[in-house]
Amino acid sequence: MPTFYFRTTDQEGFSAEDRGFDFPDEQTAIAEAKVTLAEMAADGLPQEPISMIGIKVLDQRHVLLVELRLVLEIIPNTDRAAHEAR
Repeated sequence: MPTFYFRTTDQEGFSAEDRGFDFPDEQTAIAEAKVTLAEMAADGLPQEPISMIGIKVLDQRHVLLVELRLVLEIIPNTDRAAHEAR
């Protein structure tokens, strides 16, 4: 069974050392990375200035396959000032 590596970036922007996991294929590794990312989000949302948490999935040679990110973006209501002026 091939080994895939996860490289995580947490809520404070800290990137952990690569951790190896055995999965039957790339699709299974990516599916598990999604679950792991959701668990990381449950532990706390990203904090500014980083505003994202993520996982890079690497193959057994440590070559990047995909990167999954959860980005927290705060979008102010630009119409609010115009609405309040009425």
